Amino acid sequence: MNLRKILMIIGILLIVSGIGVIIWFFTQNHISEVKMKENTNEFMVSLESVPINEAPPNKILVGNTTGVLEFPSFNNDRVAIKEGTSNYILSIAAGHMTNTEQVWANSGTSAIAAHDNTFFKNVKDFKVGDKIIVYTRFGVYEYEIFEKKTIEPTDFSVLNDVPGQKTLTLITCNFSGTKRVIVMAKGGVKISNPQDI
Repeated sequence: MNLRKILMIIGILLIVSGIGVIIWFFTQNHISEVKMKENTNEFMVSLESVPINEAPPNKILVGNTTGVLEFPSFNNDRVAIKEGTSNYILSIAAGHMTNTEQVWANSGTSAIAAHDNTFFKNVKDFKVGDKIIVYTRFGVYEYEIFEKKTIEPTDFSVLNDVPGQKTLTLITCNFSGTKRVIVMAKGGVKISNPQDI
């Protein structure tokens, strides 16, 4: 067998391997989106039976679904929020960073993270003034984006509370994964009770 045939076989194997990787990536992405939609739909249905005056718990168990983000600027895309940011949680939903406030808290910063190639793929396209709606068992809250920036992965200042302001911080990676894309929104005004959705 001459060198040309060997190179042709290697080339074919590389192409087949590349196609296999692409199929695997899209299959995993599709599975994640299906799981996220199931979590979101299940949570939205469960809101109908929650008493309005139910008090928020002091502690949320890791893995529990705590709410749903809605992005009006992107065809009202919805993303389920789960407590915690483990690899498993981020494969099926956005994850609430457990050391930050919950979105229904009266003050402080609530930080939510997700991958830029799945549930936060639109975060880089947000503009100042865009709205984010958060559905929870304790009410529906509206936030307005006031800042978008790219930071180093070691910069944790975006998790700090802003005095006198209720803040929602969305965190994802840029395309290369070497930086973090941050969207900060303020407000957190309760616009309706769960049953009013």
